[in-house]
Amino acid sequence: MTMQRNGFKKNLNIRLDENPPINGLDNFKRNLEKDFYSKVLVRSCSCTDGGGNLVISVECPLVLGELLFHLEKGNWGNEVSKENIGRNGSSLAQRVSELRMENEIAIEIEELNFQLKDSTLVIKRIFPQSIEKELHQILEALGKHYIHFSKGLNKAVYEIFIPVFEEEFTKKLPKADTDPEILQQTYLRYWGLYFDSEEDAVIYDLSRRSFISGDLHMLNH
Repeated sequence: MTMQRNGFKKNLNIRLDENPPINGLDNFKRNLEKDFYSKVLVRSCSCTDGGGNLVISVECPLVLGELLFHLEKGNWGNEVSKENIGRNGSSLAQRVSELRMENEIAIEIEELNFQLKDSTLVIKRIFPQSIEKELHQILEALGKHYIHFSKGLNKAVYEIFIPVFEEEFTKKLPKADTDPEILQQTYLRYWGLYFDSEEDAVIYDLSRRSFISGDLHMLNH
């Protein structure tokens, strides 16, 4: 699916249930609200059968620059220590693991979005457990690249969609979940950005730290 001006979220072809029948969901939500100092909404989507696929919305009372400042200081997100990143992924991974232990059905995070005062960050699942495993690396990359894609803080971005793909790469996705390197590279390859000054979304290439032209695609489960 190509990217259009009306925003990525409006292109998602899923129905959301605000009262999913999942055990321990209230505690899961409260813990996330403590971790992220935010209001959290957890819904399930009907894009797959036999599992609890969740869409988590984190409404955070910060602008993007403030969030990155607190993230760097280590006082937002309740991230796990660096030595445990490889095993646990993030504090979100710990919360999801606890939720899975209370349920017999498979539970996946289909989408995680952070709704900030000035922008929205949308992260889509690409492999099983990919969001919670890679969230730390994604947020770390966001901090490193913010100064570049905002043109020295001179361009205001209002939506960031992670990741977007080359069309050929999407054909390889079903086989990619066995390769951890592909998993990490996928999230840190191309991002879709919306700016007030641009008519359409633009593609940011993280490896080159620059914008590129071309027709990339969002993943729509």
